[in-house]
Amino acid sequence: MAYATIERGASGNGYFAVPSEGSSFFISHQQFSQLGLYDTQPLTKMEFVSLRAKVLGIQCRQKAIDYLTSREHSRQELAVKLLRKNFPKDVIDEQLNQLEAERLLSDERFAEQFIISRQRKNPEGISLLKMRLAQKGVAREIAEAVCSTWFAEEGAAQDALKRAAERILRKRGVDRDKLIANLLRKGFSYSEILAFLDEVE
Repeated sequence: MAYATIERGASGNGYFAVPSEGSSFFISHQQFSQLGLYDTQPLTKMEFVSLRAKVLGIQCRQKAIDYLTSREHSRQELAVKLLRKNFPKDVIDEQLNQLEAERLLSDERFAEQFIISRQRKNPEGISLLKMRLAQKGVAREIAEAVCSTWFAEEGAAQDALKRAAERILRKRGVDRDKLIANLLRKGFSYSEILAFLDEVE
């Protein structure tokens, strides 16, 4: 006697692998065709477990690609989102490894886009940017390399500092000491700030 059977869903939207005991799982028409299945197909327990892993892998990969289509993600960000969708950790790890191998997922590319976005909206210094990238799960060496490359461009650090200072000075009652304190909190070094103030004053 078969452990499970492939059955067409009542709504006709797809199929289910239905075991003699335990929970069934959904198989879309695309997955059904992709995996070479057929209606009323019997499955042994090993085939059922293997099929479930394949279907979950396909679903996990597609969900990951959906997220990556909207914007770049760090590996950690993507893993957290997929865990919230109840994909098993081992399935997530396997699919993210494959996406990285295909260069569809890249912490380096994510870090570059993250810095561009932050600097456009709310300019910050290198130390704060590295801290934010670490919070996103980006490895320290990647964060340092990408930040160093960004700030190595001529005028990039000065421009970020100038725009950050302009934003702070829009507020009322901001004197020199408050400006320095605010810029320090934004990740700029004390020496950078003093050099900037000497230049503008």
